[in-house]
Amino acid sequence: MMVPIGDPGSIPMETLESTGVREFELSFRNVSYCVKHKHDRTHSVILKNLSGSFRSGRLVGIMGPSGAGKSTLLNVLSGFKKNNVTGQLMVDGQRLSERRSRKIISYTQQEVCLWSALTVMESLRYAAEFKLSPTIGPEQKLARVGELLHVLGLTACGDTLTSNISGGQAKRLSIGLELLSDPKVMLLDEPTSGLDTVAAYQVLAHVKQLADRGRVIACVIHQPNSQQLLLIDDLYVLAKGRRIYSGATGEMVTQFARFGLDCPVSHNPADYALEVASLDQEDERLKRLMMEEEKDIFDYSPPRLMVEKSVDGSYQRYALSTLQQLGVLLRRTSRCTLRDSYQFKARILINIAIALITSVAFYNTGNNADRILANTAVLIINLYAIFFTSIVSAVLVYPRESACFVLESKNNWYSLRAYYLAKIVVELPTLILSSSVFFLIVYYFTAQPFEWLRIGTFALVCLMFGWISQMLGLLLGSIMSVQNSVFVSILIMVPASLFSGFFVPLRDASILLKPLLYVSFVRYAFEGAVHAIYGFDRADLECPEVFCYFRQLKRFLEFVSMPDLAYGYDLLALLGWIVLLMGAVYFSLRRRIKQD
Repeated sequence: MMVPIGDPGSIPMETLESTGVREFELSFRNVSYCVKHKHDRTHSVILKNLSGSFRSGRLVGIMGPSGAGKSTLLNVLSGFKKNNVTGQLMVDGQRLSERRSRKIISYTQQEVCLWSALTVMESLRYAAEFKLSPTIGPEQKLARVGELLHVLGLTACGDTLTSNISGGQAKRLSIGLELLSDPKVMLLDEPTSGLDTVAAYQVLAHVKQLADRGRVIACVIHQPNSQQLLLIDDLYVLAKGRRIYSGATGEMVTQFARFGLDCPVSHNPADYALEVASLDQEDERLKRLMMEEEKDIFDYSPPRLMVEKSVDGSYQRYALSTLQQLGVLLRRTSRCTLRDSYQFKARILINIAIALITSVAFYNTGNNADRILANTAVLIINLYAIFFTSIVSAVLVYPRESACFVLESKNNWYSLRAYYLAKIVVELPTLILSSSVFFLIVYYFTAQPFEWLRIGTFALVCLMFGWISQMLGLLLGSIMSVQNSVFVSILIMVPASLFSGFFVPLRDASILLKPLLYVSFVRYAFEGAVHAIYGFDRADLECPEVFCYFRQLKRFLEFVSMPDLAYGYDLLALLGWIVLLMGAVYFSLRRRIKQD
């Protein structure tokens, strides 16, 4: 027999308990959702005219076989899905505005999204900083976190990394992260999936306690056993996107029996509900049951939007300003980076290794007129190394944290603007350090001119080129998988390199290819590097042989068809690419939020 975890009334929740709050009801009417198929322009109806109401203080279990539309219903009610949705969402019979719905409704998805480099306590502390008003003092926030740890039974693992806690603890933590803002409505997608019987019961018992304290809590529950079913006050059962039961758990069997669907005595009512929902929709008993449940929808014409647009300024979407959000994001990201620095260390070591190999191969070529072509190759190799180490590292950034970012953004932790600015600020030091380590090693051992002007101008080109690579990697990582991003980055770099001006000089390019030379970001980086090393009225090179044709740099610049442009034009072109890619990354992330 399952052992109860304790009396809900025995748990102290001075700051978390919603005391003195009147009962309220979240209701929805004639909610429908369809998916458009682009290949044949047809529609698939996922939800069809669903209506129902969830009352505060009662735990609602949403059930149904796979493909019934359970998770889709939560996505629609939470506002995560907006396109192709019709129907109404109301609180106590009043239409819920879009801004207010995002404030009072929290949604915890089936997949647990936690920052693996943070402890349980740290995860809750950062969530408290994002979700609680800045007028609440640090001590009060810490007290609320402590209470929440106790409420969810996580006190013992407070100092444990989230990557090392059990599945049940992770589920409870993900619920607690949203509970910090004390939402009136909590929607949970399969909080017990992937857990053993004991852990699943504990999670559901904690959720039940939260519902008893005056919240609306609805969760998708997959095949609960008899002990778990006792914790659920109301059931909402779906069959292929249509409602077949909505009401008290104890009355479901009686309702089914009225339509000739008698539950055997030995059956778990939840299992029998799934059997009924899995019947062929042409079954007369199921058809009559659905007609009974849907009898109130025929005189109603649903609006296009789930919720109204609102100009109500009393509901602020975020607890913090953009600048305050940025500060918290930077602190959290810095802690994660310092604790999980494998990728950063690997990037530095790879750059050092490649720099040393390049230095050995092209040792002391910088002032040798006889080896000027080899020295020019050093410049293009330098750019390639910075490109690939920067883009591969950046490609991995977004996929690792995309699920957490999308969920936190949609649950109003912080804005896209704050997250985007934080990514830029955090990535810059890594780029500067890794790129500087590489070009300084190569610059010294290949005997490039030790003049501060040339070192500075060459470093600026390398850093701008690295930033282009970084932004390109973030863009690819935000729109496709890691595997595809790596292949596409190679596909981009190869033609861009061919039109860099090193392999195909401008004078040899055909009329069709010349436009590509003028848009290749590699070309402008290569030009800028050549200007930095050989421009600015550099003196003639040393000639260890009897005769060196390229001793006079003017001859070499004519040979490589280097246009007589100022160094500033190259920087301006690189800056244009940076602005373009940064804008593309921002809109890609914005599109990703709307899609997910």
